[in-house]
Amino acid sequence: MKVDTTGPAYVIGYAAAISALFTGAIMALHVATQPVVERNQRLLRQRALVRLFQLDQGLRGGPTDEQIGRIVREQISDDPGRRITDPRSGHEFRLIEARRQDGGLIGYAFPIWGVGFWARIDGLLAVDPTCSRALGVVFLKHSETPGLGGRISEQQWTGQFGNLSVTPPASGGQYIYIGGPAPTADDDPRAGRHVDAITGATGTSKAVEELINRRLAEFRRAAVEAGLIRAGPPDAAAGSHALIPARGEMGMLAPSASLQVRARHPSRDR
Repeated sequence: MKVDTTGPAYVIGYAAAISALFTGAIMALHVATQPVVERNQRLLRQRALVRLFQLDQGLRGGPTDEQIGRIVREQISDDPGRRITDPRSGHEFRLIEARRQDGGLIGYAFPIWGVGFWARIDGLLAVDPTCSRALGVVFLKHSETPGLGGRISEQQWTGQFGNLSVTPPASGGQYIYIGGPAPTADDDPRAGRHVDAITGATGTSKAVEELINRRLAEFRRAAVEAGLIRAGPPDAAAGSHALIPARGEMGMLAPSASLQVRARHPSRDR
């Protein structure tokens, strides 16, 4: 019997068969590559933690995967079940600890997240044991524009966060400030709390500023509640600068507000 290849039944059946074939192939590929994807994500996180706590110092040429694994096993506690909760917002923070080889506490790291200029940004922020100084920040996942907002992942920019003061600011102040002219006086509320924005990525810079300030405040309350740190007095040098919400990419800072870290493609200011 001759099959009518122009009839609707044949066309629908053929399309369904092809769809099922490709769907099966994609699912099989996903299952086959899932272990590799999970391993790479785990290694990315481990490398980020080792870099945050500067545990790779003295390793020539950069640590190997095996060295990273050993450092994490011996010096970093990253138990998914260990969490502390901000009593005000209810947000939970996975608590990560790093210790020196002699057992002394280096500090804590915790997740930071929020909406960037395009989509959600996820990262990790590390602080010292008293939560008074930042040790560093890394961004693990984002969808910011390559060459502009995407530069938040570059060491050249994130390196500015090391040793910033994150003591409680005065009422209306901020933990950190991104962009604007650099502070020139010790009594400036931004002194010791300021980093340069990324030129051409004002929206991303302000979004990062907002999410870091928000998560720092939440983490500090959670740490105080858990008894990890004491509730310290506000920094007397902090001024009355309210938390600045993230806004659009244009018209937020004067041209001098985001110097230093130069973008590669200013025309792609989105």
